[in-house]
Amino acid sequence: MEQPTQKAVAVPPSSPLPSPLSSSSGPAPGSGQMGPAKKPAPPTPEELVAHYEAQGLEPREASLRVIRELQTVLYRTVASGRGKKDRFMADAGRKLDNANARLALVEMKLDSKPGYPEAFAVAVCAGAAVNAVGASAPFLLGGLRKLWETVSGASKGHSPPSP
Repeated sequence: MEQPTQKAVAVPPSSPLPSPLSSSSGPAPGSGQMGPAKKPAPPTPEELVAHYEAQGLEPREASLRVIRELQTVLYRTVASGRGKKDRFMADAGRKLDNANARLALVEMKLDSKPGYPEAFAVAVCAGAAVNAVGASAPFLLGGLRKLWETVSGASKGHSPPSP
């Protein structure tokens, strides 16, 4: 079996990737810097496959094992006690959808309302109609009064019909 030329990183199958909190606790040993150390990069897929090939597995078996372990880590990350937070996020998404629908409805109603120029034109027309009714009211009431007097005068000389 041929030894890989890359440096193999030993990562136990059940251990998660390095935590960002553990690397920022102080300067890296031998770095000579006083600031926080850089996060160590997680191993690449090639390095993981090389690690398992170095343990004596065939390339296909090593690839399948790396894929299985990465799937396990991904599943643990997704299903790691975040149920309450996930429910909160689902509720937040639903609430945002409801608010967005309400805003769309309000926008639609506002778009159907007349703007300032249209409202001013409607007010001018309404004022003109009120003035026309007010100006013509005496003539209409006078005509109705004359009609009433004519009908009542014509009916005064006649007796009601007998049954």
